[in-house]
Amino acid sequence: MKEDRLVRLNLDTWTGRILLMEEAKKITFELTLKQLLSIDPSEWTENLRKIYMRVIEGFFCIPNPILSITYRRAIQARKRVAEALSLVVRERRMERERGITKNDMLAALFESDGDGSGIGFSDDEIVDFLVSLLVAGYDTTSTTITLAVKFLTDTPLALAQLKQEHDEIWAKKTASVSLEWEDYKSMPFTQCVINETLRVSNIISGVFRRTMTDVDIKGYTIPKGSKVFTSLRAVHLDQENFKDARVFNPWRWQKPLDSSNFMPFGGGPRRCPGHELARVALSVFLHHLVTRFRYSNISTLCIHFRYPSYI
Repeated sequence: MKEDRLVRLNLDTWTGRILLMEEAKKITFELTLKQLLSIDPSEWTENLRKIYMRVIEGFFCIPNPILSITYRRAIQARKRVAEALSLVVRERRMERERGITKNDMLAALFESDGDGSGIGFSDDEIVDFLVSLLVAGYDTTSTTITLAVKFLTDTPLALAQLKQEHDEIWAKKTASVSLEWEDYKSMPFTQCVINETLRVSNIISGVFRRTMTDVDIKGYTIPKGSKVFTSLRAVHLDQENFKDARVFNPWRWQKPLDSSNFMPFGGGPRRCPGHELARVALSVFLHHLVTRFRYSNISTLCIHFRYPSYI
Protein backbone atom coordinates (compact mmCIF):
# COMPACT_ATOMS: atom_id res chain seq x y z
CA MET A 1 0.00 0.00 0.00
CA LYS A 2 1.39 3.41 -0.99
CA GLU A 3 -0.24 4.88 2.12
CA ASP A 4 1.82 2.58 4.33
CA ARG A 5 5.11 3.58 2.73
CA LEU A 6 4.42 7.30 3.04
CA VAL A 7 3.35 7.05 6.68
CA ARG A 8 6.47 5.04 7.56
CA LEU A 9 8.72 7.55 5.79
CA ASN A 10 7.24 10.37 7.88
CA LEU A 11 7.38 8.53 11.20
CA ASP A 12 11.02 7.62 10.54
CA THR A 13 11.87 11.34 10.75
CA TRP A 14 10.33 11.81 14.21
CA THR A 15 12.91 12.70 16.84
CA GLY A 16 12.44 14.23 20.27
CA ARG A 17 9.32 16.28 20.85
CA ILE A 18 7.02 16.76 17.85
CA LEU A 19 3.84 18.71 17.11
CA LEU A 20 1.40 15.99 16.11
CA MET A 21 -0.98 18.26 14.22
CA GLU A 22 1.83 19.57 12.02
CA GLU A 23 3.18 16.08 11.35
CA ALA A 24 -0.31 14.83 10.49
CA LYS A 25 -0.70 17.68 8.00
CA LYS A 26 2.53 16.66 6.26
CA ILE A 27 1.34 13.08 6.01
CA THR A 28 -2.11 13.88 4.64
CA PHE A 29 -0.76 16.42 2.15
CA GLU A 30 1.75 13.93 0.77
CA LEU A 31 -0.87 11.17 0.62
CA THR A 32 -3.24 13.44 -1.26
CA LEU A 33 -0.59 14.50 -3.79
CA LYS A 34 0.32 10.84 -4.32
CA GLN A 35 -3.30 9.90 -5.04
CA LEU A 36 -3.93 12.91 -7.26
CA LEU A 37 -0.65 13.22 -9.17
CA SER A 38 1.56 10.20 -8.29
CA ILE A 39 4.16 12.57 -6.83
CA ASP A 40 6.43 11.28 -4.08
CA PRO A 41 7.53 13.41 -1.10
CA SER A 42 10.31 15.82 -2.01
CA GLU A 43 11.52 19.36 -1.45
CA TRP A 44 9.00 20.43 -4.12
CA THR A 45 6.03 18.91 -2.27
CA GLU A 46 7.13 20.44 1.04
CA ASN A 47 7.50 23.89 -0.51
CA LEU A 48 4.07 23.51 -2.12
CA ARG A 49 2.58 22.52 1.25
CA LYS A 50 3.98 25.62 2.94
CA ILE A 51 2.45 27.83 0.27
CA TYR A 52 -0.82 25.90 0.46
CA MET A 53 -1.06 26.49 4.22
CA ARG A 54 -1.56 30.20 3.46
CA VAL A 55 -4.51 29.27 1.25
CA ILE A 56 -6.12 27.44 4.16
CA GLU A 57 -5.54 30.40 6.49
CA GLY A 58 -7.57 32.57 4.14
CA PHE A 59 -10.69 30.47 4.68
CA PHE A 60 -11.28 31.88 8.15
CA CYS A 61 -10.85 35.61 7.72
CA ILE A 62 -12.69 38.59 6.22
CA PRO A 63 -13.04 37.85 2.46
CA ASN A 64 -11.75 41.24 1.45
CA PRO A 65 -8.18 41.69 0.12
CA ILE A 66 -8.16 45.34 1.20
CA LEU A 67 -9.29 44.81 4.81
CA SER A 68 -7.49 41.52 5.43
CA ILE A 69 -3.79 40.93 4.85
CA THR A 70 -4.32 37.21 5.52
CA TYR A 71 -6.96 37.00 2.80
CA ARG A 72 -4.75 38.89 0.35
CA ARG A 73 -1.88 36.50 1.04
CA ALA A 74 -4.23 33.54 0.62
CA ILE A 75 -5.31 34.76 -2.83
CA GLN A 76 -1.67 35.20 -3.84
CA ALA A 77 -0.79 31.76 -2.46
CA ARG A 78 -3.68 30.15 -4.32
CA LYS A 79 -2.33 31.64 -7.55
CA ARG A 80 1.13 30.22 -6.85
CA VAL A 81 -0.30 26.77 -6.07
CA ALA A 82 -2.33 26.86 -9.29
CA GLU A 83 0.77 27.81 -11.30
CA ALA A 84 2.76 24.92 -9.81
CA LEU A 85 -0.03 22.43 -10.54
CA SER A 86 -0.47 23.82 -14.06
CA LEU A 87 3.14 22.90 -14.85
CA VAL A 88 2.50 19.35 -13.62
CA VAL A 89 -0.68 19.05 -15.70
CA ARG A 90 1.06 20.27 -18.86
CA GLU A 91 3.97 17.87 -18.37
CA ARG A 92 1.58 14.97 -17.80
CA ARG A 93 -0.36 15.83 -20.97
CA MET A 94 2.87 15.66 -22.96
CA GLU A 95 3.72 12.33 -21.33
CA ARG A 96 0.27 11.03 -22.21
CA GLU A 97 0.82 11.97 -25.86
CA ARG A 98 3.99 9.85 -25.76
CA GLY A 99 2.00 6.91 -24.39
CA ILE A 100 3.12 7.25 -20.76
CA THR A 101 0.18 6.79 -18.37
CA LYS A 102 -0.23 6.62 -14.60
CA ASN A 103 -2.99 5.38 -12.33
CA ASP A 104 -4.15 8.44 -10.41
CA MET A 105 -6.86 11.11 -10.33
CA LEU A 106 -5.17 13.25 -12.97
CA ALA A 107 -5.12 10.31 -15.38
CA ALA A 108 -8.84 9.80 -14.78
CA LEU A 109 -9.50 13.46 -15.58
CA PHE A 110 -7.51 13.13 -18.80
CA GLU A 111 -9.50 10.03 -19.74
CA SER A 112 -12.70 12.09 -19.70
CA ASP A 113 -11.45 13.73 -22.90
CA GLY A 114 -11.82 10.53 -24.86
CA ASP A 115 -14.58 8.58 -23.18
CA GLY A 116 -17.12 9.43 -25.86
CA SER A 117 -19.18 11.66 -23.61
CA GLY A 118 -18.12 14.84 -25.36
CA ILE A 119 -17.16 16.32 -22.01
CA GLY A 120 -13.53 17.21 -21.65
CA PHE A 121 -11.74 19.31 -19.07
CA SER A 122 -9.40 22.16 -19.88
CA ASP A 123 -6.13 22.46 -17.99
CA ASP A 124 -7.53 25.37 -15.98
CA GLU A 125 -10.57 23.31 -14.97
CA ILE A 126 -8.38 20.40 -13.95
CA VAL A 127 -6.12 22.63 -11.84
CA ASP A 128 -9.15 24.18 -10.12
CA PHE A 129 -10.47 20.69 -9.40
CA LEU A 130 -7.12 19.54 -7.98
CA VAL A 131 -6.90 22.57 -5.69
CA SER A 132 -10.43 21.82 -4.43
CA LEU A 133 -9.52 18.19 -3.70
CA LEU A 134 -6.47 19.31 -1.75
CA VAL A 135 -8.75 21.49 0.38
CA ALA A 136 -11.13 18.60 0.98
CA GLY A 137 -8.51 16.13 2.15
CA TYR A 138 -5.73 18.11 3.78
CA ASP A 139 -7.05 19.83 6.91
CA THR A 140 -9.94 17.48 7.71
CA THR A 141 -7.98 14.22 7.74
CA SER A 142 -5.02 15.66 9.65
CA THR A 143 -7.34 17.09 12.32
CA THR A 144 -9.12 13.73 12.64
CA ILE A 145 -5.77 11.94 13.09
CA THR A 146 -4.81 14.38 15.83
CA LEU A 147 -8.11 14.02 17.68
CA ALA A 148 -8.05 10.21 17.39
CA VAL A 149 -4.75 10.18 19.29
CA LYS A 150 -6.14 12.63 21.83
CA PHE A 151 -9.26 10.54 22.48
CA LEU A 152 -7.23 7.32 22.72
CA THR A 153 -4.88 8.89 25.24
CA ASP A 154 -7.88 9.89 27.35
CA THR A 155 -9.32 6.34 27.05
CA PRO A 156 -6.58 3.85 28.09
CA LEU A 157 -8.81 0.77 27.65
CA ALA A 158 -9.52 1.70 24.05
CA LEU A 159 -5.82 2.33 23.41
CA ALA A 160 -4.92 -1.06 24.92
CA GLN A 161 -7.45 -2.91 22.75
CA LEU A 162 -6.33 -1.03 19.66
CA LYS A 163 -2.71 -1.88 20.38
CA GLN A 164 -3.56 -5.55 20.84
CA GLU A 165 -5.31 -5.63 17.45
CA HIS A 166 -2.32 -4.09 15.69
CA ASP A 167 0.26 -6.12 17.58
CA GLU A 168 -1.42 -9.25 16.20
CA ILE A 169 -1.15 -7.85 12.66
CA TRP A 170 2.47 -6.79 13.26
CA ALA A 171 3.38 -10.25 14.58
CA LYS A 172 2.42 -11.82 11.24
CA LYS A 173 4.70 -9.52 9.24
CA THR A 174 8.36 -8.61 9.03
CA ALA A 175 9.73 -5.07 9.24
CA SER A 176 10.32 -5.03 5.48
CA VAL A 177 6.76 -6.03 4.56
CA SER A 178 4.26 -3.20 4.24
CA LEU A 179 0.61 -3.34 5.16
CA GLU A 180 -1.66 -4.79 2.51
CA TRP A 181 -5.36 -4.33 1.79
CA GLU A 182 -6.09 -7.58 3.65
CA ASP A 183 -4.40 -6.16 6.75
CA TYR A 184 -6.55 -3.04 6.53
CA LYS A 185 -9.70 -5.15 6.33
CA SER A 186 -8.66 -7.05 9.47
CA MET A 187 -8.86 -4.00 11.75
CA PRO A 188 -12.44 -4.10 13.11
CA PHE A 189 -11.75 -2.26 16.37
CA THR A 190 -9.71 0.35 14.50
CA GLN A 191 -12.81 1.11 12.44
CA CYS A 192 -14.78 1.47 15.69
CA VAL A 193 -12.21 4.01 16.91
CA ILE A 194 -12.36 5.90 13.61
CA ASN A 195 -16.17 5.95 13.60
CA GLU A 196 -16.30 7.25 17.14
CA THR A 197 -13.64 9.89 16.45
CA LEU A 198 -15.60 11.12 13.45
CA ARG A 199 -18.86 11.12 15.42
CA VAL A 200 -17.58 12.98 18.48
CA SER A 201 -15.26 15.45 16.72
CA ASN A 202 -17.55 16.36 13.81
CA ILE A 203 -14.75 17.88 11.75
CA ILE A 204 -17.37 18.74 9.13
CA SER A 205 -20.18 20.24 11.18
CA GLY A 206 -22.70 20.15 8.34
CA VAL A 207 -23.40 20.42 4.62
CA PHE A 208 -25.44 22.77 2.46
CA ARG A 209 -28.06 21.42 0.09
CA ARG A 210 -30.82 22.83 -2.12
CA THR A 211 -34.32 21.31 -2.01
CA MET A 212 -35.42 19.81 -5.33
CA THR A 213 -39.08 19.81 -4.31
CA ASP A 214 -41.27 21.03 -1.46
CA VAL A 215 -40.31 19.18 1.71
CA ASP A 216 -42.62 18.80 4.71
CA ILE A 217 -40.94 18.40 8.13
CA LYS A 218 -43.12 18.25 11.23
CA GLY A 219 -45.83 20.38 9.63
CA TYR A 220 -43.46 22.99 8.23
CA THR A 221 -42.96 23.18 4.47
CA ILE A 222 -39.54 24.00 3.06
CA PRO A 223 -40.19 25.41 -0.42
CA LYS A 224 -38.55 24.00 -3.51
CA GLY A 225 -35.27 25.73 -4.31
CA SER A 226 -34.50 26.65 -0.69
CA LYS A 227 -30.96 26.39 0.65
CA VAL A 228 -30.79 24.04 3.63
CA PHE A 229 -27.98 23.48 6.12
CA THR A 230 -27.88 19.89 7.36
CA SER A 231 -26.24 19.85 10.79
CA LEU A 232 -24.28 16.61 11.13
CA ARG A 233 -23.19 17.60 14.64
CA ALA A 234 -26.82 17.82 15.77
CA VAL A 235 -27.42 14.25 14.59
CA HIS A 236 -24.20 12.75 15.95
CA LEU A 237 -24.53 14.32 19.41
CA ASP A 238 -28.26 13.69 19.83
CA GLN A 239 -28.94 11.59 22.94
CA GLU A 240 -31.83 9.91 21.12
CA ASN A 241 -29.46 8.59 18.48
CA PHE A 242 -26.45 7.73 20.67
CA LYS A 243 -26.47 6.96 24.40
CA ASP A 244 -24.07 9.24 26.29
CA ALA A 245 -23.53 10.98 22.97
CA ARG A 246 -20.72 13.24 24.19
CA VAL A 247 -18.68 10.35 25.59
CA PHE A 248 -15.96 8.75 23.44
CA ASN A 249 -17.03 5.10 23.38
CA PRO A 250 -15.70 3.12 20.38
CA TRP A 251 -17.28 -0.09 21.66
CA ARG A 252 -20.74 1.23 20.73
CA TRP A 253 -19.83 0.44 17.10
CA GLN A 254 -19.40 -3.27 17.82
CA LYS A 255 -23.15 -3.70 17.53
CA PRO A 256 -25.37 -2.64 14.60
CA LEU A 257 -26.40 1.03 14.66
CA ASP A 258 -28.80 2.99 12.48
CA SER A 259 -26.63 4.11 9.57
CA SER A 260 -28.95 7.04 8.86
CA ASN A 261 -27.76 8.61 12.13
CA PHE A 262 -24.10 8.58 11.09
CA MET A 263 -22.98 10.68 8.13
CA PRO A 264 -19.51 12.20 8.73
CA PHE A 265 -18.83 12.19 4.98
CA GLY A 266 -22.26 13.39 3.94
CA GLY A 267 -24.51 11.07 2.00
CA GLY A 268 -26.14 10.26 -1.30
CA PRO A 269 -24.53 11.03 -4.67
CA ARG A 270 -22.58 13.94 -3.14
CA ARG A 271 -20.92 11.84 -0.46
CA CYS A 272 -17.25 12.72 -0.01
CA PRO A 273 -15.35 10.76 -2.72
CA GLY A 274 -12.27 10.52 -0.48
CA HIS A 275 -13.99 8.86 2.48
CA GLU A 276 -12.27 5.49 2.01
CA LEU A 277 -8.84 7.09 1.54
CA ALA A 278 -9.34 9.01 4.79
CA ARG A 279 -10.15 5.78 6.64
CA VAL A 280 -7.13 4.02 5.17
CA ALA A 281 -4.82 6.90 6.13
CA LEU A 282 -6.17 6.90 9.70
CA SER A 283 -5.87 3.12 10.02
CA VAL A 284 -2.31 2.98 8.70
CA PHE A 285 -1.20 5.89 10.89
CA LEU A 286 -2.69 4.35 14.05
CA HIS A 287 -1.11 1.00 13.20
CA HIS A 288 2.41 2.41 13.09
CA LEU A 289 1.84 4.74 16.03
CA VAL A 290 0.76 2.00 18.47
CA THR A 291 3.23 -0.62 17.24
CA ARG A 292 6.32 1.61 17.06
CA PHE A 293 5.82 3.94 20.02
CA ARG A 294 5.32 3.11 23.69
CA TYR A 295 2.25 4.44 25.49
CA SER A 296 4.35 6.91 27.47
CA ASN A 297 5.64 8.31 24.21
CA ILE A 298 2.13 8.63 22.82
CA SER A 299 1.10 10.54 25.93
CA THR A 300 4.00 12.93 25.40
CA LEU A 301 2.95 13.45 21.81
CA CYS A 302 -0.57 14.33 22.92
CA ILE A 303 0.62 16.78 25.54
CA HIS A 304 2.77 18.69 23.09
CA PHE A 305 0.66 18.94 19.92
CA ARG A 306 -1.27 22.08 19.10
CA TYR A 307 -5.06 21.74 19.19
CA PRO A 308 -7.12 23.20 16.31
CA SER A 309 -8.38 26.66 17.24
CA TYR A 310 -12.02 25.64 17.26
CA ILE A 311 -11.71 22.90 19.90
